[in-house]
Amino acid sequence: MNTEEARKQVLEAFHLETYYYSHTLPFGYTNWIDGMAWVGILCGACHKAGDREIAQKCEKYLERLLLVGKDARNFAPMKVTDAWVASPTLPGYWYKEKPQAFAGPAGLRFAIDNGAHLNDPFQIKSQARWMVRGGFAFGYLVRWFSGLQQYLNSMFTAHLILGERPASSMLWLCEENPFFSFIAGKKCSVTYPDMRRTSGGHGEGRDHIVPLVQCKPSAWIFRRDPKDEYIREGVSQGSAYTPAAQLVGDYLQSVL
Repeated sequence: MNTEEARKQVLEAFHLETYYYSHTLPFGYTNWIDGMAWVGILCGACHKAGDREIAQKCEKYLERLLLVGKDARNFAPMKVTDAWVASPTLPGYWYKEKPQAFAGPAGLRFAIDNGAHLNDPFQIKSQARWMVRGGFAFGYLVRWFSGLQQYLNSMFTAHLILGERPASSMLWLCEENPFFSFIAGKKCSVTYPDMRRTSGGHGEGRDHIVPLVQCKPSAWIFRRDPKDEYIREGVSQGSAYTPAAQLVGDYLQSVL
């Protein structure tokens, strides 16, 4: 898939009237919780690359996400699950309520720092500085302690929003990952797998554990191989992840 094909599919993921972004195609309203992180970084990448059309759609999504309710992780003009809450500020909308961790506010910060006109209710730069200070040790420890892999996105986005290069011990993580490589200031050319790979819709299966150093680029921004996430995330049969990660990687690499 080339950049134009990925861009076309990303455009298909935005709803013109509700400003919703769908992380799967065909378009659908889901219980997804990573919109602030994903769309924020996509927004910043589009601003850097001069793609105003998608950048504006990202800003509309993020603006509504911030307005719809406290601790909103996703929103829709319907109640996606029974746990969703009716918006007190936007009649006719519901949202998934869960406090943001680090990646969401970091994605929002990246969008704002690159030209998005949005409010930032979070104060995360002091936390990011502490994370950057621990980067050298993290780069070594993550090789041996698999539980630390869940913090890869946070560690790299901390460097991203501070404009800091990752420690030398973290550079092995950038291999074949254009997003992480951009943060490290390194050119990276990769061939992506088929972004339209679809789920078989099966409800059970065994995880196929891929050693981190062997993982290839994926349709996820913050996960390096999504093949087993179809089961965990409940992606329905015949749907596939929106290739936002490829567009982010392509755009950021183009401005190095």
